[in-house]
Amino acid sequence: MRSLRQTTEITTEYHAFIDCEALALRYHFGEERILKAARNLSREAFLRLFLSFHGMKPIGRWQSHTYVKIVDSLTDEKHFFLIPIPRTANGEVPHIRLVNNRVCVDEFMTDIVPQSIPYTTPFWYFHYNPNREDTPFYSMTLNLSPSCSEKCTLCAGAKTGRVNNGMDETLPVHTFVDGIFDQYPEAGKQLENMAIVTGCFDDFNQMYNHLKAAQIAVRKHANPQTFAVLEHNIVTEDDYEKIVGELGFDVYITLECFDQEMRNIALNGKVGRKGRDSREFIEMARTYANYLDARPHLGKHLVHVTYLVGIDSLEVTQEFFRQLDEINKTLKHTKVIPWMSIFTPYNEPMKIIQRKDFSLSFLYQVMDMAETYFGKELMVNSSGGTQHGYARGLY
Repeated sequence: MRSLRQTTEITTEYHAFIDCEALALRYHFGEERILKAARNLSREAFLRLFLSFHGMKPIGRWQSHTYVKIVDSLTDEKHFFLIPIPRTANGEVPHIRLVNNRVCVDEFMTDIVPQSIPYTTPFWYFHYNPNREDTPFYSMTLNLSPSCSEKCTLCAGAKTGRVNNGMDETLPVHTFVDGIFDQYPEAGKQLENMAIVTGCFDDFNQMYNHLKAAQIAVRKHANPQTFAVLEHNIVTEDDYEKIVGELGFDVYITLECFDQEMRNIALNGKVGRKGRDSREFIEMARTYANYLDARPHLGKHLVHVTYLVGIDSLEVTQEFFRQLDEINKTLKHTKVIPWMSIFTPYNEPMKIIQRKDFSLSFLYQVMDMAETYFGKELMVNSSGGTQHGYARGLY
């Protein structure tokens, strides 16, 4: 008797109607939270996390994941997300593959299609947002400080080539920025958001000078509404005054995971400043939130703390959310929220830091907790979701 996989490999007939409840029963034994999602969410919303959990053999440029896009049938929003390499699992697993340029799951043909990322280089890239394809240059990220002594195990940039750790010097800002706008002159009119990924500078002044130089270089060509920096070296109120008050940056505090034992593994021990105790990152968020709350005229009301779902246990995740919530209870104008991505290993060594109990139900439980503490609307709109082009977004 043929297995389901063998049957779908040889047949040319696929079901256009995707039975999400059947998939939940087939591979997740009707777990209550998964069955609820299969019955109540749009089929695209269910499939997005189903595929993010199970994975598929990579197709295209990268050997660790495949970028895809889908339109949600309930909201009409486009979602851009990645399907990681397949999980190592016992028992029957879904047969996920590409057929006629569409993702198939067992006997079901989906409307999910591959999506390339244009305008991407090792040192700068224009952010891809499926809902902003008419303005592809609306958001840019610069990464001109590739040298980093910390060598974090989970550093996505290092694995994808956006960071070149073989270079010791920060690249000349004006040279690169001028070249970008010469190559893409339309960016001068379209650019709305400018993000800086700095790597790890030896001291605060080096970072400040780099951010200021990048801002000046960009403003020669465009007038973005927001500047953002992903950092862990902005600690004191004086630091925030210089970066936020003076330069006008939004700061994304790069925590990643909260369990200190896991941080020591994921961040290659306590090397450099990124490897500090997670409680220090909570204090950074508190300091930043209090700084903004006392200055509502700045118009910045959210503090984002980057967080990778799947490294911490559910209990640790809940404690992390609880501590952010305790900060929020003291604020009038500001809210601290997690900027949440699904941790997707690029290779076998990275799988070591993923929870052994990581599951599709695990993802839904984290979503439930986040919505309890921060509200569903805020999570959907402000936590780095796939409808905004963040391919690893939990939402």
